[in-house]
Amino acid sequence: MTYITSYKNQDWLLPPSIKQMIPEDHICFFVEEFIESLDFSGFDMIYDGVGHPAYHPRILMKILLQGMLSKERSSRKISSACMENFVFMYLAEKVHPNFRTICRFRRQNVKFIKETFRETIKLASSHNLIDLNLICTDGTILKANASKKRCIKRNQIEQLDSIIDKMIEEDINQDEIDKKLYSEEENLTKVDKKNFKGIVRDYQKNKNKKQLKKICERAKEELKKDEIMKQVSLTDPESRMVQNKKGTSELAYNAQFTVDSKNQIIVANDACQDRNDSNQLQPQIKQVKENIELKKDTKVAADCAYNKAENLKFLEDEKLYGLIPNQTQAQKLSEKEQKIKQDNYEYDWKKDEIILEGKRFRYFSTRKYRRGKVRVYRNKKGKEKIVPELFKFRLRMKEKMESKKGREIYNMRKWIVEPVIGNVKENLGFRQFCLRGIEGAKVELNIVSMVHNLKKIWLARGKISYREEVLNFSFILVNNSLECGTACKAECEANTNFSQIESNLNQNFPLIM
Repeated sequence: MTYITSYKNQDWLLPPSIKQMIPEDHICFFVEEFIESLDFSGFDMIYDGVGHPAYHPRILMKILLQGMLSKERSSRKISSACMENFVFMYLAEKVHPNFRTICRFRRQNVKFIKETFRETIKLASSHNLIDLNLICTDGTILKANASKKRCIKRNQIEQLDSIIDKMIEEDINQDEIDKKLYSEEENLTKVDKKNFKGIVRDYQKNKNKKQLKKICERAKEELKKDEIMKQVSLTDPESRMVQNKKGTSELAYNAQFTVDSKNQIIVANDACQDRNDSNQLQPQIKQVKENIELKKDTKVAADCAYNKAENLKFLEDEKLYGLIPNQTQAQKLSEKEQKIKQDNYEYDWKKDEIILEGKRFRYFSTRKYRRGKVRVYRNKKGKEKIVPELFKFRLRMKEKMESKKGREIYNMRKWIVEPVIGNVKENLGFRQFCLRGIEGAKVELNIVSMVHNLKKIWLARGKISYREEVLNFSFILVNNSLECGTACKAECEANTNFSQIESNLNQNFPLIM
């Protein structure tokens, strides 16, 4: 058997540079080019003065982006890669930042990272890669960096707080702690009690009891903010217990993405604590306007989770053409059984009357419910029909979604925004946050959105360069032709189908090509 010759223990006569060890078409060179184009002058004043010199922020930004591309998001793994991986060694410029330095930079430069994400949008726009005729918004649940075992219920938080107070005292009364620990509480399962006992035992071993007090106070603040919360995480109090697509509950954040329809460039992203998407359309549109200028006739497509009357009114006020089905229409479009009947009535716009099953209801009064104001309509027999106060916006949206054009545009959402979420979660491996807290979640979403956009620009730029080469080559050949040079060149310039251009060249110049 013959094997390929290897060179174990062979020394280099002339040691190659690290750059030579990386393929020429590697995306790391584009990451380097992009980061080098940013303005880091704002850091000069921060790092000015006495003390140990700091790593240049361009180095930390480059390895953070490459880490996301390489599915190495942990600051410890990125730090190790800077000593073991040629790509990271090249981007780090042969220095080895400590994992604490990387993590601290990521945490302390939230604003700069957000501005860098906006630069990717500007770069895409300058290459004519963004089309704002249609933008699509969608959300997905991403797991928080927290365990359910470190959760305690609302009625346990005061109990834990008093136990920590006892721990802080110099003469800790173990009997009192045990009494509180093993006391019978209502609405607590065996799992809840077991987890609670484990938390207390771990806290007893912890020497920094004041830090434990701060954790408990943060948990109490989150419970005050959100009355719906039944339990809070002591690891990441700002995360929320939500149900994922598998039907199980987990601590997570709600990630939002808004994408353009041409090259799937992310033009806005955000992380929130909401358990559903109904309140996230307006913040997304506002953020898009901050990042790039929208057109007046821009179409906005989103699924039925965003079909809230306030959102529909907002779109009309902003002169944006919304395409958001109600739940009934969404089930019909998905070819599912229509179990929910939403907005299943007609409205007489002139008489202000609701028509339900052939019977007319006249406006009676406006009432205030928990979810907002509603309008009450009554028929002659006194039977009532209650509708949202802004129901007219819902009916106009319903009418748009029943048109053929509206359905066609809405269906485009499936291959515009949903593949982007699939790319983020599957190809980039972003299914769980590394950083804790809502600010940390937002930082990571900005980084992953940056990476997604840069890869799209990098791929598009490669296609554009190749296209220009073929066009230039065709122009040279055409100009050498005596008869139809101008006409053929104009045809090539006008023809947007690149594959057709290549086939035309093959037909016209078979020997040369």
